[in-house]
Amino acid sequence: MFRLGLVFTMLIVSYRLSAQEADPQFKDPQNIKIAPENTDCHTLPASFQSLSEATEKLENTRFYYDQRIRTTRKSGLMQARFVSCDFNTGYLIIKYNGNDMVYPDIKKELWEAFQQTPDIDGYYLKNIEHLNKLDDQ
Repeated sequence: MFRLGLVFTMLIVSYRLSAQEADPQFKDPQNIKIAPENTDCHTLPASFQSLSEATEKLENTRFYYDQRIRTTRKSGLMQARFVSCDFNTGYLIIKYNGNDMVYPDIKKELWEAFQQTPDIDGYYLKNIEHLNKLDDQ
């Protein structure tokens, strides 16, 4: 019975490998590449005139990469969202003590470290708060 299961597993693995070799565009269904036509990245301006413009545009854009952290707090870090068009850098949208902030040109690695920290307020204050952010004019 064990040998039969092993043979069956090997057949499945070899089928997936041969599908990848036969079709270079083959993608695992759980790792589907997002096509540019499925995002709105091309509609974003090169820069924003104000924080309110940035917030509105970013909230209404579909991105390649979009993740959020939400808390139930009434103060401190209330929510964070990281959006990216290229999976490397993007915008970090923060709500801290009720105030919205947008940080452009944030590396995905910083976001991932932020997600992993047990102290999100401390991490934000030490590593993010001092970075360049968009201001309302």
